[in-house]
Amino acid sequence: MQLSCNLGKHINFLYDLPMTHFRQLKLLAFFLAGIVLSTEAASGDKSLPDEVWWYWDRPAVQLPLPAKGVGAAVVTTHIFFSGDHFSRQSRRSALRLPDEVAIVPVIHVEVDPAHRFAGNTVQRDALRDAVVDVARRGGSIGWVQLDFEARQSQREFWRAGVESIKAALPTGVRLSVTALASWCYGDRWLSDIPVDEVVPMYFRLGRSRPDYVLRSAEGTTEPRCALAHGVADDESPWPVALSGRRYVFLGHRTRRPTNNPNN
Repeated sequence: MQLSCNLGKHINFLYDLPMTHFRQLKLLAFFLAGIVLSTEAASGDKSLPDEVWWYWDRPAVQLPLPAKGVGAAVVTTHIFFSGDHFSRQSRRSALRLPDEVAIVPVIHVEVDPAHRFAGNTVQRDALRDAVVDVARRGGSIGWVQLDFEARQSQREFWRAGVESIKAALPTGVRLSVTALASWCYGDRWLSDIPVDEVVPMYFRLGRSRPDYVLRSAEGTTEPRCALAHGVADDESPWPVALSGRRYVFLGHRTRRPTNNPNN
């Protein structure tokens, strides 16, 4: 168990190395990841904390350390799609967290709006390989999260990518995905996706925020969206209780998030 925790904490060691050094240590990383996954499986199912903070790719001085008992969903990899091309970039800013923090690695996806997205097989395989690679390198707990705000025209690619990822993940690793709030109400299309957690994001909603406050007060119409939710610490607290695990996006405040109506 201690090996699992130590591997998860040294995010910079595994994600911020120059490529030449990374190639030299790749075999070692995969070997250690295999040990971690075996240790997790032997210890039985492990759950995430009830609250997890999202650590975006920003300088550590701008990010608070997690409160006691809070997990950390850390962006470790960026995937960029443009036309029929793709690129992959590791986390740019160093981040070190206390050993006791449960870490979920996050893969963030962006699609270039200036070039028509091909959504081809090569790009799908690149997304799958990136997520599986991150999962094998591991966090301190057997989860990995995909953050991909797919437009309607990209949904077929998103679904095929998620199915491919889930089938390729190492045994015992669970898949979490973020979701637009709209996907959990009138625009429902997530009911049969093969994931372990859906996290609807109740922030950056603009003028539609009051509408989603009213909708959320009545409960989501998509059961998959009732097990977790995401809010932001630099917006007004969500005025009604939201169900499930709480994810907090750390905006540009450096203090700890407060005002959780669910506590």
